[in-house]
Amino acid sequence: MARTMLAILVILALVAGVVFALYPALDLQGARFFEDLLGRVEPQPFYPAFEWYRQLAPTMVVTAAIVSGLTLLTKMLLPNVRTPITSRAALFLIGSLAVGPGLLVDGILKEHWARPRPYMVNELGGELAFKPWWDPRGDCVTNCSFVSGEAAAATWLVAPALLVPSPWRDFATGAALVGAAGVGFVRMLTGGHFLSDVIFAGIFTCLVIWVVHGAMFRWPRTRISDEAIDAALARAGVAGRRLFGATAQDGTRTDKPPQAH
Repeated sequence: MARTMLAILVILALVAGVVFALYPALDLQGARFFEDLLGRVEPQPFYPAFEWYRQLAPTMVVTAAIVSGLTLLTKMLLPNVRTPITSRAALFLIGSLAVGPGLLVDGILKEHWARPRPYMVNELGGELAFKPWWDPRGDCVTNCSFVSGEAAAATWLVAPALLVPSPWRDFATGAALVGAAGVGFVRMLTGGHFLSDVIFAGIFTCLVIWVVHGAMFRWPRTRISDEAIDAALARAGVAGRRLFGATAQDGTRTDKPPQAH
């Protein structure tokens, strides 16, 4: 199943890359479609719903990250206390979030791939030249169009969906993907991203999830048991308490006034 998912993601990446490279006008046509759609429909009544929907995925992402962080902290300080998820699951969530939407999307692509957003380009009333997805030499300065950060964050919710028990896992994963597609739709509707930005955000994020999940759960050479992770966290907690105690004692000694003789 895992190899099938990898094959699907690679094929989607190749097809999308070739199609949008050979026909970059598809991005402009898609952006014009949404611009015309907003021109025919009065959008203001829908803005509160759009904003609520945009904030839903980040809220879920932050919640998952907080649960993961608290899980690791609990295993460090109170090793025998049961947590909502395992320490390995927590590391999987934090690792895939940090590498995918964090490092790859926000840290590398959006800051160094200077593709202007739709509302910035000449063809749609802006002042910058349009660039296809493969060309990073645009005039956007920061927080640029390729790829969609919000779509990547929404797609990352596939990661916690993979931790859902088997009878509901496929449903949770499908719901996460549908939700991510909805976020991409809203971003394109409001002129924030091209279609290729959204597609590649989903593909790249899913590839990162596939790799991190494999390293944590599937591949024998890199997989570490929950017991080993818990033991390492417990040792880190003990070391941290000793270091904190030693630092506190040193501070107490330093603050003592010298005794008179």
